[in-house]
Amino acid sequence: MIKFTDNDIFRLDERFAQEDIPFHARPLRAAIELLGEQFSIGVGGNPQVREIEQAYERLIPEVKFTWPGMGTGLAASVDRVKKVTIGIAFGTVNLTVSKGLGFSNHQEWVTWCRGDRKITERSAFAFADMYDLVYGISQVAAQHKNTSTFWGLAAKQLKLVAESLSQSGSIGSAVLQPICLTAELAIKGTLLHLGVPERDLKNPKLFSHDLNKLGEKMSKDSSHRDDLLLLHALGKFPHYVDERYRETQRTRLEIISLALDAQFIAASAVRRISGVDMESQMEAAIGPRGNLFP
Repeated sequence: MIKFTDNDIFRLDERFAQEDIPFHARPLRAAIELLGEQFSIGVGGNPQVREIEQAYERLIPEVKFTWPGMGTGLAASVDRVKKVTIGIAFGTVNLTVSKGLGFSNHQEWVTWCRGDRKITERSAFAFADMYDLVYGISQVAAQHKNTSTFWGLAAKQLKLVAESLSQSGSIGSAVLQPICLTAELAIKGTLLHLGVPERDLKNPKLFSHDLNKLGEKMSKDSSHRDDLLLLHALGKFPHYVDERYRETQRTRLEIISLALDAQFIAASAVRRISGVDMESQMEAAIGPRGNLFP
């Protein structure tokens, strides 16, 4: 039996912070260090592993809710926003939308959606977008470094959006920046994949931060069934360079709608290249996306 104290956990956590080890990975790392040769998990494993993990969770609660999964997105029920962490799948997985969105069962999801079929179906498409984005990036990452870098940055901006909207009751202009960057970076990643030079993407006379021009170029070079909806959505985005210097007049509902549009745009940019396409399964089950997002 290995004895350890709270101070031992704090000492290790300070070192893990210096080593830039993510919160979610620290409890198991602490168990490995504290138990040494006595460390063992699985059937017949050392029960002290869990004891150390529980002590870590008690002292550093961040380790319980910062697991990144494959990526992060959002779904909405009116103006309530749920941050969703997409899990890591191994082998054949029987995936339901309710579990994918982080609900314990189907009825909990329906209740969150207020029993409203339209809200439920919209959140199903939101989940499909999250899935197509993060698993699409994973599918392409190894072959196209520059593309996956831009897409990965877009996914990180989306995570900031999801965390901000899910944890706040009122919203200011600041959240518009990562919303716009989510769309911009994802489209630029796709255009890089399609052969558009990065210098052209940065050129203010060609594209720069003009989301409409970027979307039109992507639709022209890699057409997709999403294009009409995507271009319509981009037309609703603010000129976010100018928006940096003024307070927005948009309501919370309008900003949430933009955030969901950004998630859709990013997913569409990726799915047309990666081939990962849960959205098509949703359309087969629910009907055309345009019926819900006119």
